[in-house]
Amino acid sequence: MKKTILSKLFFGFFLITVTSCEEILLETDISKKEVQLVAPANNISFNATGVTFTWEAVPDATKYRLQIAKPSFENPSQIVLDTTITATSFNQQLAIANYEWRVRALNSAYETNYSSRFFSVANNDDFQSNTVVLNTPSNNLITKTPLQSLSWQSIIGATNYQLQVYDSSNTIKLDETLTTTSYDYTFPEGNYSWRVKATNGEKQTLYTSRTILVDKTVPNTPTLVSPVNASTTSNTTISFQWSRTAIPGSAEKDSIYIYTNSTETALKLKAEATSPYSNTTLTTGTYYWHTKAFDAAGNTSAKSTVFSFTVN
Repeated sequence: MKKTILSKLFFGFFLITVTSCEEILLETDISKKEVQLVAPANNISFNATGVTFTWEAVPDATKYRLQIAKPSFENPSQIVLDTTITATSFNQQLAIANYEWRVRALNSAYETNYSSRFFSVANNDDFQSNTVVLNTPSNNLITKTPLQSLSWQSIIGATNYQLQVYDSSNTIKLDETLTTTSYDYTFPEGNYSWRVKATNGEKQTLYTSRTILVDKTVPNTPTLVSPVNASTTSNTTISFQWSRTAIPGSAEKDSIYIYTNSTETALKLKAEATSPYSNTTLTTGTYYWHTKAFDAAGNTSAKSTVFSFTVN
């Protein structure tokens, strides 16, 4: 009995070890590669509190770890930022001080050494050079939810923020001066852009903008065409056909469902499809099918009628 238990434990450990080794072997070793920093240049001084950090992509890396220390990593008084991202740029608001920043590349098994540079934020005289970083909602969002929390990162020294919302005809729908960095807004259906700028009383940044499509309308229910209900065929490759009138808004698509029983619990096939659809071969038997429509905003149509047919 003890030998059996020990054998199972050893086999389990062996499988875990082999699996871990396989995962490592699947990743490319990037440990000898170097992250090439682009900006800011070494020892540069800024006259604005908004700093954008950029670097070149490292082949086979899946993410990057960015750190910022004040005044340096050798003698830090504060680690201002420690974040892991997939992009090769990052914008950060920083108080007046001296800093060191560094980046390393990673994948699931390996990581490079850090590449680092020094810089300083001398003042905020060039306030207008700051960039308002928008947080939510994400850019080009397609949604069925009208109420959205519009939010953005604060700008050091800003006294207020100007928020504007425009519709697709460039008509202004909202124009608010705020001291906060978020605003709940209910969008009517349609395409919109929203933008924010920061001001400090005398100077102002450029606007930063994003777009959003709000679609609350459920797609039309598809109408089944063929094979007609209760029909019989000797063909094993069936051409399924249906019709549906598209509604303006977010992109729409159809799905087909084929079952082998009338209660539609035994699913034979489910697929995203366009009419006509004939990408399946069926054996002898009776089948039941219906379709549904979906859109990119997350709306779902009612289920179509159910047709049956028999393959002899």
